Amino acid sequence: MINTKNQFVFVNGNIMPSEEAQINIHDIALLRGYGVFDFFRAIDGKPIFLEDYLDRFERSLAGMHLSCPFSRDFLKQNIYKLIELHDEPLLGIRMVCTGGYADDVYTPTEGNVMMIARPFQFHPYDKGLHLMSVAHQRELYTVKSINYITPISLLPTLKSIDADDVLYHKNGYVTESSRSNIFIIKSGVLITPDIGMLEGITRKRIISICQEVMPLEIRPVTLQEVYEADELFLSASTKRISPITQIDHVKYESGPFTQKLYGLILVEEEK
Repeated sequence: MINTKNQFVFVNGNIMPSEEAQINIHDIALLRGYGVFDFFRAIDGKPIFLEDYLDRFERSLAGMHLSCPFSRDFLKQNIYKLIELHDEPLLGIRMVCTGGYADDVYTPTEGNVMMIARPFQFHPYDKGLHLMSVAHQRELYTVKSINYITPISLLPTLKSIDADDVLYHKNGYVTESSRSNIFIIKSGVLITPDIGMLEGITRKRIISICQEVMPLEIRPVTLQEVYEADELFLSASTKRISPITQIDHVKYESGPFTQKLYGLILVEEEK
């Protein structure tokens, strides 16, 4: 059970204790799995890359034809209120807009909007990640939807081989992990897929700063290239950068380029 003691949430314009939050069971987010979300961090009271996350939240709303009744400024004001109420050095904030209540239990209406703030911990950089490749393409992959049916259904399989997450590929080309973007490093060149994935905010920042360290290629990436890479890592809000130490049967070492990029992301967060 989730411990919600002394935690606050935003629901449809109001901030309240988490245990008091309610929405009606007829929301099509529950009945049809239709809705969008985004997630970002606040460090020492500062939301990291907030404008980028709000931009993507708005793009997801447009991509799913959803209606949010609150302005961007109103959401920002309440984000800062949530951060102040929690007084945590590291906080994760999840924004959600549901499909709303529909008489036909199918057609989206004005969405219910929630923001959930909880203490947060990063995946340890030195632990690395073990991935299992999966032939799959997310529906509406440019949208951050609440639909995670494929990776969640694979959790027992991942547990059975001591893997942390999946790596999606389609027609021999990799796209993304379930909650992260992938980068490979080969012969001193940083390479990341150009299509088929959600464009992460951490990915965006890496692309903007990486040429201080190495050349960049944004292009199709084959699964075979992934197996033959010198270094690999995932990027995400929950990870910053995490080295990949194994994909399927292939093992990798965490290398110096990945470490340098991790350091640059830390600097970006401090700006």
